[in-house]
Amino acid sequence: MFDRYSAADRRGGRVKPRAGVVVREQLYPLAGRGAEVNAVRGLLGAGSARLVFDGPAGIGKTALLQVTADLAAGSGATVLWAQGRPHERDFAFGVVRGLFRSYLATLSEEDCAALLSDLASPAAAVVLPESTESAEVETFVMLHALYWLTVRLTERRPLMLAVDDLHWADTASLRWLLYLARRADALPLVIAASWNTGEPGTDSELLGELAETLTPVSVGALTGDEVLELTAGRFGREPCPDFLAACERATEGNPYLLHSIATAFTAEGLAPDEEGVGYLADLGPSDVSEWVHTSMRRGSADAVELAKALVVLGDGTDLATAAALSGLTLDAAGEAADVLAALRFLAGDHPLRFVHSLVRNAVDQAIPPTERLATQGKAARLRYAQRRPAEEIAAHLLAGDDIGEPWIAAVLRDGARTATRRGAPDVAVTYLRRALCEPLPDEDRAPVLIELGQAELAVDLSSSVAHLTEAFELTEDPETLCRIAAPLASAMIQRGDIRPASDLLDRAVARIGPSHVDLVDRLEATSLVHRQRVFEPDWEDRANRLAESSQTGNQRIALATIAVDEGLSGGSRAKAVALVERVLALGPPTQFCMVANSLAAGVAVLAGRLDLADDCAAGLFEFAHATGLPAAAEWAHYVVSRIAYEEGRPVDTIEELMIGSEIEESINGTRGHPDFHAAHTESLLDLGDLGGVTTLLEELGLAGDGPVTGAVAASVLSARGRHRMRTGDVKGALADHLAHGRNLGQARNVNPAMSDWRSRAALAHHRLGQTAEAKALVVEEMELARDWGAPRPLGIALRSLGIIDDDVEPLLESAEVLGGSTAKLELARTLLCLGLAQHRRGRVEQARSQLRQGYRLATDCGATAVAEELGAAVILAGGRRPRVVRAAVQALTAQQRRIAELAAAGATNREIAERHYLSLRTVEHHLTGAYRVLGVEGREELATALATTETA
Repeated sequence: MFDRYSAADRRGGRVKPRAGVVVREQLYPLAGRGAEVNAVRGLLGAGSARLVFDGPAGIGKTALLQVTADLAAGSGATVLWAQGRPHERDFAFGVVRGLFRSYLATLSEEDCAALLSDLASPAAAVVLPESTESAEVETFVMLHALYWLTVRLTERRPLMLAVDDLHWADTASLRWLLYLARRADALPLVIAASWNTGEPGTDSELLGELAETLTPVSVGALTGDEVLELTAGRFGREPCPDFLAACERATEGNPYLLHSIATAFTAEGLAPDEEGVGYLADLGPSDVSEWVHTSMRRGSADAVELAKALVVLGDGTDLATAAALSGLTLDAAGEAADVLAALRFLAGDHPLRFVHSLVRNAVDQAIPPTERLATQGKAARLRYAQRRPAEEIAAHLLAGDDIGEPWIAAVLRDGARTATRRGAPDVAVTYLRRALCEPLPDEDRAPVLIELGQAELAVDLSSSVAHLTEAFELTEDPETLCRIAAPLASAMIQRGDIRPASDLLDRAVARIGPSHVDLVDRLEATSLVHRQRVFEPDWEDRANRLAESSQTGNQRIALATIAVDEGLSGGSRAKAVALVERVLALGPPTQFCMVANSLAAGVAVLAGRLDLADDCAAGLFEFAHATGLPAAAEWAHYVVSRIAYEEGRPVDTIEELMIGSEIEESINGTRGHPDFHAAHTESLLDLGDLGGVTTLLEELGLAGDGPVTGAVAASVLSARGRHRMRTGDVKGALADHLAHGRNLGQARNVNPAMSDWRSRAALAHHRLGQTAEAKALVVEEMELARDWGAPRPLGIALRSLGIIDDDVEPLLESAEVLGGSTAKLELARTLLCLGLAQHRRGRVEQARSQLRQGYRLATDCGATAVAEELGAAVILAGGRRPRVVRAAVQALTAQQRRIAELAAAGATNREIAERHYLSLRTVEHHLTGAYRVLGVEGREELATALATTETA
């Protein structure tokens, strides 16, 4: 895509930008940068690249970024350009707006609507100047929306995003660029940037993470012939050797300073000869600030004042505003601007902007701190009088003195609301913390605290709790109390303050009073979501009342919570299934109650109704696609992984777990719910990957015998016990299984469908010769499993009893029970035990038949470790390992098949990715794998290949 310099480039000219290209004009010809340009050409030749020009200010990074843009444009790409600016560091997605708005403004309304549909629709709040979007947007939703906007643009033609002075980009834009860079491998996309070495920038941590995704192109000082090339081009003649040496010493090879010397010499009528050397004798890079000011003062005093005003107002300011802030008349300001442009300190266009950050920094350093603070306050008043956007006014308020005027808090709150709508809560927090410092009327303090506390939920949990608690105590209005209590309780629970959260919800209900039924019900439902009522005497009465609520969200949560309690306690399976069916009958979930679908899916799995669990997952997928909420997609993938685990498909289990955990990490930086690690470990054991299990246990801090703490470690205990049993540490295995059982018992989770820890512990007791203990545990599990009625846990318990008693009858019953279920891998395990038991009794033909059947099942499940055991058992029984001939389509993983079917139906990679909340890279990976397994070369052959019937 970007594989060549155009002829114009090679001749030293500039490529004419194509339609839609947004680039800056280059101030001077590029000199002495052949190596850097060749490095860029090599990076772009691959069709996509992520690079950053790194060097000190003035070294030529912007010029190289412009050359990169020219290269991309000349090869047919759309180039979008933005620049980070110090005064815009607190603008929510300021750089992102700079990238997209100008380009989208050139498109038709219909074109924009197509680009900003479905999952990309929240991006309209950022990239469209007149967006009417008023809903608050989660940060990840906005990041994901902007990602899909970018993907859709790359479908039209290759795309380059260029960001100059990236170190000054706002935090929200940096976060999005990082999100995009980590997912850009499959896109015809170039991300190119520049930043100044040594400057901390807006957010050093984010910049550091972004640096890990970018290829650095270091830009160093010019030397020798390179200095000669540049200065000769500027002076129109070759300078004398002493002058060249003096230039290189004075500027340390900095191209901008070299250009500035040439500009100054030309303005003064000086020549680059021996006489000119004297003028450079006392000049060095550290004297730039004084040199800039001296040049400005020589131009005019008004030029100095206008430049100082522009520093405060920022690049892109119109002349009238700069004149007003500097105290100049419009005519005087125009003359001052002409002087600065002639000195090459300002660009010669409108609106006003410095030609380089070195100039801006030099002027800024010369402004006394007290004058700067006062001028920022004056600028805030001026912007307010002009009715400028709140974020522009806020930038001056944050940088200046407290001016104590009554309109300030309202402006900051308005800016915070805009930031929240754009998915930038950290910016909202900055504004609202400043607003809280203003002399607020009593009636305004609680609203500011509420807005601040809610914004802090995603930024600073402790501060959120403190501010929402203060607002809760100041508030009397019932609706406002409800609006505070729900997020406050959630934040307290995230901090581990479970009992105080429950008490807070009780207080809120009492203060709201019984006359506000809907509000009370909503708080009761919130309490049920967090499962704080489950162990209180009246929780069931409250849940049953809410289950008949007229509000479907409250009803759905109550039904799901009752179902969960029924399932975990091993109550009535029929009742639990009926409750799940009622949850599904209420229709698609909403944001408030989408957790109910996840809870209901878990109960359906415990009941062995994987069809209902699949319906719950489908509802979550549809909800994620309709709303862009990532948590719904995360839970949907976890549900699908649990279904695969119950059926005994370890490869599919791990695939779904990884996708869900990738989404989870994108949302909150953590990877893996506690149950994720348990299912991952179990699946690795089914695959026989003992090394992978060891590595995972080491990562979780569970490789040794130290104390087990935390939810993650506790959930993995039984899986670690299984690993220990496999590696010969029977006593360690027994200890793990018993500890896991104690943990579940403390939470009243006694249903063996939740965990077969009793059977596992019983088998460890049996190996240690402790028959009575083994028999007691397995009988207890069998009785509980019969009471519950799901086939999988009963089949497992019967198998364990048959092993302990060396009795074929329980094994035959286990095979019969599991044979009518979806638990195919558990059936294979039972057939292994049954076949070996039959062989010991001399029933060879029965043994071989059962072992062969088990081998086919384990092979179909992809459980290589179990299949190997069964294959060895067949040989032991005097048979030959069965030859399993499978249609190619059956060799696909579930994810491969799902993606292949969608592709065969005509869906594009983007459409598939959007539908299932996958990255394009994941879709391409699975589709390529499907092509390889099916032996096809493209989508056109997929439908036929997928229709292939299984042969035995």
